[in-house]
Amino acid sequence: MLEARALRKTFGRTVALDGASAEIGDGEIVAITGASGSGKSTLLHCLAGIIRPESGEVRFDGRRVDTLDGADRTKLRRENFGVVFQFGRLVPELTAEENVALPLLFNRHGRRESLLAAQSWLERLDVIDCAGRRPGELSGGQLQRVAVARALVTGPRVVFADEPTGALDSLAGERVMGELVGTARAAGTTLVIVTHDNRVAAYADREIVLRDGTLAGVAV
Repeated sequence: MLEARALRKTFGRTVALDGASAEIGDGEIVAITGASGSGKSTLLHCLAGIIRPESGEVRFDGRRVDTLDGADRTKLRRENFGVVFQFGRLVPELTAEENVALPLLFNRHGRRESLLAAQSWLERLDVIDCAGRRPGELSGGQLQRVAVARALVTGPRVVFADEPTGALDSLAGERVMGELVGTARAAGTTLVIVTHDNRVAAYADREIVLRDGTLAGVAV
């Protein structure tokens, strides 16, 4: 379903990806691991069409992603992907339920329908009491669980999660991972997780290990 071939990406003089390649199957749960600075998040962002590599190819269902313009990549993400960013990245002016409903509203669902779906996901992740509060009024753990709800609310084909438990204590982290993995397995959703935490990586079917911007190994 997802394929990256010989990706190269630099930020100034820093080489983030140096020939990285990976293949991820339909419905597979994969953890991308490696030391800090190994290129994990950059690879995830290339796979999700958030950034474009300078060379190499990214394909989703056989379709080139890296050659799409910005508007088409945004449309692809909106229709097929859910993304959980590290530290949430919620819209500060909106309430938690409005943040979760936002992807549905962008896809032209009705407001009432979208808010009801948002409330359902907030309840599943045990943050329904945060529904009417804005991000500035939430704890780090609450913010991340709202971000997970936002990623899952559309029923995406692929969920990309960048350090999804980074801001959580161990108990909250286990709950979030349980919901992410359980939802993915029940729906046949592909889940790609960037993590440096071995406990999080253990939820995956296999690991893609990066070192210095290239594939260092695959662990099952």
